[in-house]
Amino acid sequence: MTAMRTPAYRVTRADVLCLLGIGIVVVAFWGSCIFGDQVPVAGVYQQHFAPYNAHGAPELSRQWDSLLWDSVAQFYPWRELTHRSFSEHGEFPLWNPHQFCGTPLVGNGQSALFYPPHWLLAWLDTGRAMGLLNALHFFLAAFFTFLLIRVLGAGTASAALGAVTYAFGGFMVTWTALPSLIETATWLPAGLLGVELIFRGRPVLGATTLSVALGASLLAGHLQIAAYVWLVSLAGGAAHVLYWLAAQRRNVREREFARQEAWPVVALLTAFVLGLGLGAVQLLPTLELGGLSPRGSETVSAEGFQFHLARAMLPVELLTIVDPDIIGSPVTMDYPAHRISYSEHCAYIGIAAAIGVLLALIVGYRRKIVWLFAAMGALALWAAAGGWPAYIYYFCIPKVGLAGGFSRLLSVFTLGAAVLAGLGCHAVQERARKRTDILAPCGTAAVWALLAVALVQALPWAYRFNPRTPAAELYPRTELIDKIIEVAGDSRVLAITDPHKWTLYDLPEAMLPPNSATVYGYYSINGYDSLFTNTYRKFANQIQQGIASPAANGNMVTISRPFAAVAAACDYYVSTESLLSEDELRRSKRFSLVHSGPEGYVYRDGPAAFPYAGRRVPPLPGQLASLFSWQRADSRHVGANCIAIDFSTDEPGPLRIAEGFYPGWIASVGGQLQRPRLCNTTFMQLDVPAGEQHIELVYYPASVVVGGFFTLLAMMMIVMVWTAVKIERQRHE
Repeated sequence: MTAMRTPAYRVTRADVLCLLGIGIVVVAFWGSCIFGDQVPVAGVYQQHFAPYNAHGAPELSRQWDSLLWDSVAQFYPWRELTHRSFSEHGEFPLWNPHQFCGTPLVGNGQSALFYPPHWLLAWLDTGRAMGLLNALHFFLAAFFTFLLIRVLGAGTASAALGAVTYAFGGFMVTWTALPSLIETATWLPAGLLGVELIFRGRPVLGATTLSVALGASLLAGHLQIAAYVWLVSLAGGAAHVLYWLAAQRRNVREREFARQEAWPVVALLTAFVLGLGLGAVQLLPTLELGGLSPRGSETVSAEGFQFHLARAMLPVELLTIVDPDIIGSPVTMDYPAHRISYSEHCAYIGIAAAIGVLLALIVGYRRKIVWLFAAMGALALWAAAGGWPAYIYYFCIPKVGLAGGFSRLLSVFTLGAAVLAGLGCHAVQERARKRTDILAPCGTAAVWALLAVALVQALPWAYRFNPRTPAAELYPRTELIDKIIEVAGDSRVLAITDPHKWTLYDLPEAMLPPNSATVYGYYSINGYDSLFTNTYRKFANQIQQGIASPAANGNMVTISRPFAAVAAACDYYVSTESLLSEDELRRSKRFSLVHSGPEGYVYRDGPAAFPYAGRRVPPLPGQLASLFSWQRADSRHVGANCIAIDFSTDEPGPLRIAEGFYPGWIASVGGQLQRPRLCNTTFMQLDVPAGEQHIELVYYPASVVVGGFFTLLAMMMIVMVWTAVKIERQRHE
């Protein structure tokens, strides 16, 4: 159908052996995490937080990098909660009761609860599952890139070079600490593979591949990278359609040919619809929370563009294309601190791939597909460096430009370079084969030599860069933490951390990582997530009497004011320093010291704190109107998504529940269903009749139900299409 057409690709024995070899390399690379006790997160940073550093922290072996820190601060806790919910309760943890006084975990797209590979967490412990997931996605990235280059007409060795370039390139390696990015980027070559199959005589297989790639990119959870998958696939499809339209204008013969093959256009459009359906179960909850979060109100602005422009790649950082550590590395402790994150500015593809790209442009320039991928890679790199494509990207693509820095487009650049490297090596092989039979083996040997160079350069660097932490050293139980777990129960805990002491440039001073409650299983006011509700932001700011987040990271809630969170049902405060003198404690009728030691202090503020669930009792006759007490209810969390409350009262009236208010909660009170109402800025309230009442609240959001319906519908349509194709083939046979 297009001038980019090549003979139909068939899998060969050499392909299978080559992919098997790549699989062995990937398993060996992640072997210490799959078969050993290593967890692929930067635990070295956690060891410098209180209380883990109370008895001396090891020397910092890696320069502080705020993005690498997210692996242990965000992703490990989210995966641990998923593992615990799957293995202990057999449920998807749609709600996270441990952070932000309760927050929708399913709305955080990066939790990726419905992404099928994450279901490994039902059977494997968190650390081992994370290692296996990394290995799986490194292999899938190589697998899809390999098949894409083979479908484009290149040989096995050339495709292997491209596969290694993408899977072990700068983007995949340096963003592994944020697994949602690499898991989503894995589907970038798969999307283009589907497009090529559609327009190369395999419309059903191609449409299925494309729809699965688009849907999986949404389920994997990082919407910014998913947008790249969709946009690049759309651009690839549009290029083929434009050529098809141009072919209709040439002559009658080509017009008739083009009309006969109009079905690929239908297959392309169908694939996008099915992809949207497949990802709906994750997309709808994420869009719902995004609209109710501080990020949902953000708009593009000149100031925002300048903010991202200042963090775009510098010209000197283009040298990382061939040497990732040319300006320094966190591993060697010499990366320029003002550049904030190594991952944001690493464009590495390697010397071998760079040679392959040059060969594609010099030797293989006659093929239109070469210029398609050259344009894709060049525009992505130009945007990552802050060129005019970045302006279009930021201002013209709704919300995508607000999601993160321009340099994440290096994912697209790396894939473009990987494909060009494969096509360039193939062009040299073809040139050598046409010159003389004697030169043909030399061309093939040269390609295998480049593949060896790529592996020798990439693997040692990638292994050194990716942090690994022994499982026993990750979120270990300490005396202080044991005491919190022992006394807190369902009560809220606030770890006192000054937001002003948290920066992007230096290791922060903090009590406990902000999501540690999710790992240990207690209930916290703190939290760290890219999406949480506007109501909780307002509530936390009221407690702090200011901005309850570090200036460098608005996704985090840290509060430095002790004994101010009584309205959040906070009974316990944890700090590195003493908050009250001995004399103040003796005279106080409100506070008590629960624990003290080198790891820190735990204070109880029980009498003043609001109960987790209860009703305000008015003052007795003759008492001041400001005096009141609480009638407490017995409450407990049943898994992540359910709360059980027993309450006895002589009077009907409201019952306040200190769990985050959010659409999707439904309560059964005395056998009657009702929706909770918002109260106290961020919490829930129910109307409870007189008498002994057993109340159950369940988080079951409509966004998941509706999204799940569309996902199942899309799956059924794919099965129906394949069934129809099979029946049609049998009829013809």
